[in-house]
Amino acid sequence: MLNALLLVSLAHFAPVAAAPHAAVAAAAQEVDVRASFVELHAKNDEVGCEKLFRAHPGDVLGTIDADLEGSLATWEKSPEKPDEAAIAAQHARALWGAKIASRVSSNPIFLDYTSAFVGWTPEQKKNFRGGQAAHGRSRRSLKAKDYAAAAAAARECIELAAPLGDWWGHAMGLAALGQTLAAEGKHNEALAPLAEAALIYRQLQFSRDELGLQRTLGASLVALGAKQRALAALERALVLSEQLGDAKGVEALKAQLDPLRAELGGKR
Repeated sequence: MLNALLLVSLAHFAPVAAAPHAAVAAAAQEVDVRASFVELHAKNDEVGCEKLFRAHPGDVLGTIDADLEGSLATWEKSPEKPDEAAIAAQHARALWGAKIASRVSSNPIFLDYTSAFVGWTPEQKKNFRGGQAAHGRSRRSLKAKDYAAAAAAARECIELAAPLGDWWGHAMGLAALGQTLAAEGKHNEALAPLAEAALIYRQLQFSRDELGLQRTLGASLVALGAKQRALAALERALVLSEQLGDAKGVEALKAQLDPLRAELGGKR
């Protein structure tokens, strides 16, 4: 049976509902990042795009990926005779944004993901869609508590995404696998996929996704008696909750952290 800490963590698989706690957060919600990005690209305004990406780190990959997914959808409409001009334009804008994103974040993952995507063969494009479908099956199976099916589909997602340079899909598959194993009580097996997925999400600047994984990772570590590492994972989750303005999450995490800190002799 799952312990109380893990149950709380599993409840945070869904995205956190952010409650803005500063004027900057409120202003950020009013900006259409994608539309701004398209306008900046049309003017070749790299400085403006740098400012946009710095102000909205969590929207960077989704903004770039809109062109990548758009190009794939264009190809899928007519694989035998695709609109090459439209696809080339979408790829060029995505690559422009990815170079800026990697420069701003000092992380090559955005350009690596994008450059891989634009070079996929027809078979690789189909594998990408297969990975997406496998992830969907995994999440549905986990919801139904069919852990064997959920883990199998998650592993399929990982196997399809990893060779493609699809870091986003790779992280999704790892997260689904780690969460499934944790829910099943296989905490030791869950550690590697949970930690790796959290690291990738951090690089992709997806704070909400990383938050859920850090909480699940922390819960599994507590269950295994690895309390010092659990403390580190849950303190990282607390930082993310505070940044996202998740007041309920902050309160719950502090309640989980207090006994750990007391036991380990740390500061409250």
